[in-house]
Amino acid sequence: MKPIVLSILAVCVAAAATAQAAAPATSPAAPPPSAAATSGIAIIDAQKLALESAPGKEAYNRLQKLSAQKKEELDKVEKEARDLVQKLSDQGSSMPADKLEALQKQADDKQKTWKRMQEDAQKDLQEAERKEMAALENRIGPIVKEYFKEKHYIVVLDSRAGIMYADDAVNVTDDVLKRINTTVALPQAKPETKAQSAPAQRPGGPGVKPTPAPKKPQ
Repeated sequence: MKPIVLSILAVCVAAAATAQAAAPATSPAAPPPSAAATSGIAIIDAQKLALESAPGKEAYNRLQKLSAQKKEELDKVEKEARDLVQKLSDQGSSMPADKLEALQKQADDKQKTWKRMQEDAQKDLQEAERKEMAALENRIGPIVKEYFKEKHYIVVLDSRAGIMYADDAVNVTDDVLKRINTTVALPQAKPETKAQSAPAQRPGGPGVKPTPAPKKPQ
């Protein structure tokens, strides 16, 4: 099975760049801008974001786990098919015709099952990859787009797009990667439970009868 390589955000990069082309170039007072911000052009490695960001690593690990599971299942059936073929080779000449025919059919069916499982596994992996990429883009895309908006970039290019030359100063991949990992790591606020929001009632409050004190022995 071919290794799975995630690549995302090309559409998001283009959308963000288009949006910024029409945006006013005003911003609040800030530290001196980077070379990328000054030129209005930035370079980004979308594949690096997919593979090295925290969400990207999570997605890749899930795909690797699924791939290993499929491989284990295929290896098991393949071994069973090989064992049947080997048995035919070793014992076929001495078997009665009916048993030989049955063994041949069993070996043939097992080989067909293995081939069918290969096709199904490939389809399952491709579908899982498609879903993971869509989920990853939905999770990372807004963060990347917001970063581009803040920096007021006019054009953002993918470093794999065949750029002949670009100064390292305009490559903002590491900054965006840091933004992604910082943002997705933020803990989400838990909704306040009813028990936490309700005021504590004192003993003897509404609906609660006070416990009578024990009587002293005479």
